[in-house]
Amino acid sequence: MYVAQERRAYILRLLQQRGSIRSAALARELGVTDETIRTDLVDMQAQGLLQRVHGGAKYILPTPGHDASARPDCQLAQLAVRHIREGMSIYLDANPLSLVFVSQLGELPCTLLTNSPELLSKLTAGSLPQQVVCIGGCLNKECGLLDSPAALESLQGEYRPDIALLIPPALRSNVAAYRHPLHTAWARAAAGAAGRTLLMVPSQALHAHALHAFPLPEGSTIITENNLPPGFAHPDTELIPYISADDLLQTDNFDY
Repeated sequence: MYVAQERRAYILRLLQQRGSIRSAALARELGVTDETIRTDLVDMQAQGLLQRVHGGAKYILPTPGHDASARPDCQLAQLAVRHIREGMSIYLDANPLSLVFVSQLGELPCTLLTNSPELLSKLTAGSLPQQVVCIGGCLNKECGLLDSPAALESLQGEYRPDIALLIPPALRSNVAAYRHPLHTAWARAAAGAAGRTLLMVPSQALHAHALHAFPLPEGSTIITENNLPPGFAHPDTELIPYISADDLLQTDNFDY
């Protein structure tokens, strides 16, 4: 059975992957009492790692003033930030993990490019030291992105990024895939225009499938957890430590 630190790291990974968890189901899977899980969630909320809700907990972004070094999403972001230099422009994929990445930039001066209204509203809610640029046109309500032919072409011109930070829901060694074709079109254009592509992906993306795929440009860097599936091979993969749950009871119809 895992000690408290390992158990809580596992809980964080589940939250990152699923968005929310149910306390009773988690207690059954981990083989501990409901009270143990309740204590874990109370302590983790006090550390700014999650938000308790009725019957469980839900994922939250890093909270200012709290130590987030143990969070797997922050560990991924910290590896990605090592590739950023002063003055760079960075295309941000429309994903909450992009906000985690920004939270780890600190005072580093750079330019953040986005065509996601959701990201834009959260990036401009505070006093970021980084410059934020909105690219895009009319809102596509199906995928929540701003889009126009001119805006897409601007990635090759006025808003050419130095770094494309992509967070695809599905990834293979040389192919990234998204669930909506417009999201794929923007990710592909950003990766094609950028000097370098960083893929910051939780490990479940390595086992997932999505319909709209494109080949990764050469020189892409994949940042993920150290539980690569059999046969996965990529020339530039950076790993964070992973706590395996192989010895835990798993069921196909587990109720989170």
